[in-house]
Amino acid sequence: MRHRLVVTLALLVAFSPAAVRAAETPRPARAAADSILYATRTADGNLVGVGLTNYGFLGNNFVSRSPSFEYPLGSSYEHLVRGGLWVGAKAVDGQGAFIGVSTGAIDDAAGSSSQSRTEYTPAGLTIDKRSNLPASPYYDPRALSNLDLDCWFSDEPARVLSPESHRPLNILVRQFVRSWTHADLAHALFLDYVVTNHGTSPLQDVYVGLYTELASGSRADYSCWPPAAFCGVSGGWYAKAWVLYDSALRLFREHYCYNLPIPSGCDLAHVPEWVGVKLLGLSPGSLFDPGKHVTLAAWKYGPSDTTRARDVQRYAIMSKGAIQDLSGPDFQPYTGDPCELLAVGPFATIAPGDSVVVSFALVGGAEVADIQQHAQTAQMVYDGSYDVSVPVQASLVSADAEPGLARIRWYVTDRSGVRWTVARSEAGGPWRAIGEAAIDGSGYALFEDHGVTAGRRYGYRLESPSGVDFGEAWVDVPAAATFALRGARPNPAGRDGLAVSFSLAEAGAASVEVFDLAGRRVLARELGSLGPGSHVVRLDEARTLAAGTYVIRLRQGGRSATLRAVVLE
Repeated sequence: MRHRLVVTLALLVAFSPAAVRAAETPRPARAAADSILYATRTADGNLVGVGLTNYGFLGNNFVSRSPSFEYPLGSSYEHLVRGGLWVGAKAVDGQGAFIGVSTGAIDDAAGSSSQSRTEYTPAGLTIDKRSNLPASPYYDPRALSNLDLDCWFSDEPARVLSPESHRPLNILVRQFVRSWTHADLAHALFLDYVVTNHGTSPLQDVYVGLYTELASGSRADYSCWPPAAFCGVSGGWYAKAWVLYDSALRLFREHYCYNLPIPSGCDLAHVPEWVGVKLLGLSPGSLFDPGKHVTLAAWKYGPSDTTRARDVQRYAIMSKGAIQDLSGPDFQPYTGDPCELLAVGPFATIAPGDSVVVSFALVGGAEVADIQQHAQTAQMVYDGSYDVSVPVQASLVSADAEPGLARIRWYVTDRSGVRWTVARSEAGGPWRAIGEAAIDGSGYALFEDHGVTAGRRYGYRLESPSGVDFGEAWVDVPAAATFALRGARPNPAGRDGLAVSFSLAEAGAASVEVFDLAGRRVLARELGSLGPGSHVVRLDEARTLAAGTYVIRLRQGGRSATLRAVVLE
């Protein structure tokens, strides 16, 4: 039986100014093959201890007892077997156009060689260590945090891997890892990835994600490593994960759970901490780009599963733009053994020499409220461009609009009777106070603006009693609902089916049909009576379709709309 650990990480997706500055520094050429040094180092600057490499891999794959994702550091509680960076894109090389995904880790056996399975190669000879603390032996004025770890890697040259040889996207990645020791920041580890197009052709529809094989357990329970049932007092390490997703926080979190039912069968005290991955945003202090889609994919561990073996399949997973339902048996303790991927995109085009920055944070906490608070603190520090000397009192959580209504949510640290004012600006005009935000007992401030006009753009920000502004957000209020077939994702589709998005102008029965190019109807779905507005329907049956081009048709009453979609093998 396989053994694994389950943990929770926090993921930030952003354009960090620090990382952008780093991207502007001269880039090293990829090291010559005979001088490549595969380096490993442990991030041990606070309570989150994580094994790092200069080849896109996170954790230590349980080949040693050094911290893999040990939280709290020194407790012997481990939470990560293996993890790694995934970058997917539509690219062009000497053989022509292709869809590629470069991976730092995939489903594999604990204890296997991570260097032979990663599709990245070191582009520098070591992992540099720096600190902004003058008393530290690693003091360096370039450091942002108490402990910075900095390295380079590339997805060149090509590697011969089964079942599909790696086809490089020609990307160069700079990985920054940052940690602080004080207050709630001691429970978070920040990872900034600067992804540069190192080739001669543009990369299009780029997605960036973090794969994790999370599993929690106590290292002290096992005499062997990798841990196995025969050498431990707690049975097998794996299939003991209780996983959840907090949509308001964009936080994926996990806790050790021995068995069903939850929570009475879990023995939560055996490994008491939560761990998680939180998506923070696309640039410090800015609203999450509505043109980007977040994917939380999860599946039951399966190194021999052929549905994720090829790049077109992996790209389809990354670009799905949906949050996995975690209630099924594949994601429950005892019956499931989940692996995860949190991804964001698309970045429409990365021209040769240009970069994007995607940032993640790994976080932990003793209770649900603790990990949520630590994730919020990480968000606030990130929103403050990593300036931990300036306290951030409020942080934007979400903003959306529908005809006649704009809805904004913030998280505030001071909720002791403080009156928070909401100011609004229309199309870059003056800011005017229009009301107060209602703050609940969890620290969330909600404001709903019913005085908006369809088709206009509005900005909102939260103002403290001292007049300081926080959490600025802009939303576009849609016009009245219309009948339209908006798209199919992913397109091209793989073996995971299709998600079709559309809008209806009025209530009434509707249907979605799929035809091949010969005009034969191959799929049909009656949608029942839906209300006006936007909708999404999943066509899981599309995974059975043969590779080719298809026509999707939306019908309601006498109206119809069509679009084309491609299915890949």
